[in-house]
Amino acid sequence: MKYSYLAILNPNFYPRPYFFLKCCGVPTYYLRTFIGYWKNPQKTLGGRVDTQRNTAASSGDLLRVVYNCPRQNRTLLLDSFIYELLYAPYISKIRSNGVIVMNPHGVYAAKIAGKKAIVDLMDLWSCRLDALQLNVFDFRMLRKADLILAWSKAIAALLRSIGLRRVEYLPYGIDLKDFDPLVVSPQIFLDKYKIDSAIVRIVYSGGMWKVSGKDVLGVEKLLRAFKRVEEKRRDVVLILQTSGEVVELAKSVGIRSVVYVKRTQKPNDPLRLSMLRSADVLVLTASKYPAVYLAERTTMFQFMSSGNAILAEDTPGVRGVLRHGETAYLVPVDSSEKLAEGIIELIKDDALRRYIGRKARDLLEREYTWDVLGEKARRLLI
Repeated sequence: MKYSYLAILNPNFYPRPYFFLKCCGVPTYYLRTFIGYWKNPQKTLGGRVDTQRNTAASSGDLLRVVYNCPRQNRTLLLDSFIYELLYAPYISKIRSNGVIVMNPHGVYAAKIAGKKAIVDLMDLWSCRLDALQLNVFDFRMLRKADLILAWSKAIAALLRSIGLRRVEYLPYGIDLKDFDPLVVSPQIFLDKYKIDSAIVRIVYSGGMWKVSGKDVLGVEKLLRAFKRVEEKRRDVVLILQTSGEVVELAKSVGIRSVVYVKRTQKPNDPLRLSMLRSADVLVLTASKYPAVYLAERTTMFQFMSSGNAILAEDTPGVRGVLRHGETAYLVPVDSSEKLAEGIIELIKDDALRRYIGRKARDLLEREYTWDVLGEKARRLLI
């Protein structure tokens, strides 16, 4: 069967569509309404689709007064249905028997267009911070899908537990031919930022995502933890490749030793690869927000590729891949004290850092490269 991939997010930032192109020859298109296509049929993948700002339809949904659990693109029920109807003529023009859609957007439209629909499920978008609550339209689309490819073991298990049987685990993994810190010298990064190699380098690389005003990636918690670390150790530096907002927060909590690294245009920029290679401890924060708590974050696999020690908050998503004391050092979620204790423990134990870093890289090479995952994808798409 011939498939096309429909992306709602920029594939330059979320390169999952490239995985399907490389493994299975699946072309990628933006998920578009036929009106948008009619206005600009030549639109390419170079632009950015900003689902967070797509609010035109949601503002007019009359059902919002009795039901207010939006989808990822901020539509609700009636407006979701309208958007799906507008997608259908565009999808019908795509020359493939089936479509792969990132998250449940486009499933209903694909069915209207008479095509098989596979959901490539990056995460479970929740309308609540403290519990998993799916938009009812999304849930219906998951039930209608011919197959769900869950990026996380925890999400796959959850979906099966609520009666969805056509679920397969296909993690993000990594393409070591395109992203491999081991082929880059750590000295590139150390020299550029004038960091003494004797200083212990604690690295965070990622964004800051706020939902209802709350930091759901746990970055603020890391800053509080590192402040505790600085009170006990002078030979440490916190390296942040993130938004400028995080750096300002670091200053506000009184962190003395921090290096800010601007985001690189591409995830595999040699400077970023060198930064990962140079790290002593790579910190993967989290929270109990379901979309984060259950996810196997793409950054996790990038950290694994560095061969360096990962300190991660213990979530179901992380446990789907990493094991405490074997491939990572896990600490309880939502505790800056435990996060600080974990950092200090790893700083003191060189042998443990080297061991878990090496084992994480071995695990990645064995189970999570695009070459390995591509074989499974080809079987699933038959």
